Amino acid sequence: MNKMENNAPQIVEKDNMQFSVIFRMCLGILRANWYWFVISVVIALVLGHLYYARQPRVYSRQAVMLIEDASGTGGGYSGARKSRSGMNTLLELNGINVGDNLKNEIFILSSKRLMARVVDSLSLDVDYTTTESLHSITLYLNRPFEVEFEEKAKTPSAFKVNVQADGRGGYKYVLSDFQVVTDGEQSKTTLTVADGQRVNTPSGWLTIRGNKKQLAKVKADNPISVTHYPIKTAAAIWSARIAVSEMDKESSLIVLGCSDTDPRRAEDVLNEVFTAYKQDVVDNKNRVANNTARFIDERLELIGQDLSGVEEQLAQFKSSNQLIDFSQNAQTFISETAAARKQSIELETQLSVARYLVGFLTDRSNTRETIPVLALESASFTPLITEYNRMLVERGGLVENSSETAPAVRELDRQLASQKQAILSSLSSYVNSVELELQRAKNTEASLYGKMGAVPEKEKQGLDIQRQQELKSALYTYLLNKREEVALQMAISEANVRLVEEPLGPKTPVKPRRMIILAVSLLLGLLVPSAIFWLRHKLNVAITGRKDVEDATTIPVVGEIPHWDGHSPNGVISTESSNSPVMEAFRLLRYGLNFMRHSAKVFVVTSATPSQGKSFISMNLAYILGQTGKRTLFIDTDIRRRTASLQLGNSRGLTALLAETEEDLKLSDVVMVDVIGENVDVLPVGKMPPNPSELLMSDRFDDVIEQAKMAYDYIVVDTTPTLAVADAAIVNRVADITLFSVRVGVQDREFLPVLEQMYQNKKFRNLCIVINDASKKTGYGYGYGYGYGYGYGYGYADNNRGFFARLFGGAKRR
Repeated sequence: MNKMENNAPQIVEKDNMQFSVIFRMCLGILRANWYWFVISVVIALVLGHLYYARQPRVYSRQAVMLIEDASGTGGGYSGARKSRSGMNTLLELNGINVGDNLKNEIFILSSKRLMARVVDSLSLDVDYTTTESLHSITLYLNRPFEVEFEEKAKTPSAFKVNVQADGRGGYKYVLSDFQVVTDGEQSKTTLTVADGQRVNTPSGWLTIRGNKKQLAKVKADNPISVTHYPIKTAAAIWSARIAVSEMDKESSLIVLGCSDTDPRRAEDVLNEVFTAYKQDVVDNKNRVANNTARFIDERLELIGQDLSGVEEQLAQFKSSNQLIDFSQNAQTFISETAAARKQSIELETQLSVARYLVGFLTDRSNTRETIPVLALESASFTPLITEYNRMLVERGGLVENSSETAPAVRELDRQLASQKQAILSSLSSYVNSVELELQRAKNTEASLYGKMGAVPEKEKQGLDIQRQQELKSALYTYLLNKREEVALQMAISEANVRLVEEPLGPKTPVKPRRMIILAVSLLLGLLVPSAIFWLRHKLNVAITGRKDVEDATTIPVVGEIPHWDGHSPNGVISTESSNSPVMEAFRLLRYGLNFMRHSAKVFVVTSATPSQGKSFISMNLAYILGQTGKRTLFIDTDIRRRTASLQLGNSRGLTALLAETEEDLKLSDVVMVDVIGENVDVLPVGKMPPNPSELLMSDRFDDVIEQAKMAYDYIVVDTTPTLAVADAAIVNRVADITLFSVRVGVQDREFLPVLEQMYQNKKFRNLCIVINDASKKTGYGYGYGYGYGYGYGYGYADNNRGFFARLFGGAKRR
């Protein structure tokens, strides 16, 4: 446990170091490629500005409406929420989903059914647009003409209209670019239409009527696009532009919002939504009254026909029997039978109405119809009918906004069925009681009629006809009174909603947001080059710096040579100032080698492949060692390629010393004095022998090195790449320190584990690494070219390469 706690700070410190390295790398990329970021940001901002200029301006408007209770106060829904919360909780525990009434109203306000009314009322199924300052605008109140379609659209269609002067002080309209969704193709038909002319087009029969005040403002080269939508499609489009929400949880206020490219049209849409919703509430309230009025009208028509028949029969009876007034003939018993007759008439009226209600309820075709509310004397079922109608209206509203299978609808169906059975049971009891009373009244009346035996038979027949006439007349009068009551109820019905805040909104558009678009453009302008450089970094398999080397190997890194843009005939940095970065880097390399092994005299410089800069490092290492006043010898053992010798000058050189034919030749005879710099001599390769490896394996090479040790303080040996030929491994036997050159952007990272294995197996004596071109950007090299001819690719600077090659590529290959 203590060990883990001790390691924790080290882990944190390592993570911080890695973050610091990554941050420095990113900062270096930014500093080295700042102009790409500037160009990208400028382009992105220009494109962002163009995008902003082409976007239509969208305005927002909001209105607030209040849903009141029956008393006209605004606490209806908030109070209902509190009172019903306990019941709702109980129902939900039993698996019945009970919705919030305010949420139901919100859904209705945003429904496509209600929006279809708004679209039809404001003619929103026809849209007029044109362009202004690169973006499109909507023509609403300021449109120069109206297109009157004879039929509603079944599929969306569009066309363009150009307004032109007709030369007679009027205007004509050129219709073109017809597009109809059914065929998906653009018609090339072009029609020229006069004002008020009826014409048949691919979009249907239409007439264009102009507005002279607005026509004068239209430019002939700026066409107006006219789009004709089906009502349902337009309703769907506008439903998406409407936002409905509740103000807060404690009130019954609803916020209506609308976003549109024309602020006045947005205001009109909100006002019309409120008007349509208000009318919908009134229509919903009048559903029961409408059903009752329809029932009364039907009964009045039937009873009126019966009453006319009875009156006609009575008139014929009186005419045929020459009777004028029955009261004079039956004065003696009228007073006794008046009460009985009146009671019978009332009871038969009640019985007729009750039986009709029973028939109405048992008729399956009236299952979803409200029950007529007809007040009868001593009727206990009237409140049940009122409650049944209320529940049926509520069910109708739920079905319109959900479906027949919704849990709330099913629950109401069950309650309605139960309520209906209760009404039928109550009606049955009522009918039975009325029938009994009617039977008793008839018996009383019959007994009174029995006393009229002395009355002529014809008078008795006339009284029977008159009784039927009075019965029909009473029922007809009763229904007339009920119809007036229903008409009065319909006349005073009013929606319990009101608009408490008219549509309001800012004068400036809410979309597009210029600052957000420019901010996103700026971010994209930074991200695009960042992503390109990140992708370039991921795709680049070459090392990028010291971190790659230290992560993959344990070989000591003794120096980092930065990118050098200088020019020198022989590739030596002698022309650089003493405080230049490359000069300081070689001084640090000299210090690192001295620190690694103070007694070292022979430094062998090699690399894995060509173009790693080993000859550059070896020559300048010799130069910097000579600057300390120490005598230094630079030996070029790259017999095959002789790059350094060709740059510094060539003579008989090393091969002459190693050849058996030159036994009397001494080291001083072939050394070139002070070629690289003061105190720095050069032993060039010499002539190309047929057997380079055998010469380097001979004992004479060891003798040459021993002679050089006696004459010089330091010896720098430039040899061949290790993976090219075996010469480097052969020469390494004389090395005190082996300096391995690894060039940024050239050396493959996959080679580093192989180099680590060589280091562990001690294939090179005192192996250490020098990183060449450490501060360069991958893909750029030195200001001079050099290489080898062993079949390996190598890189060098080429400032004439193309943009993408310099941006993505590493070293040039050939």
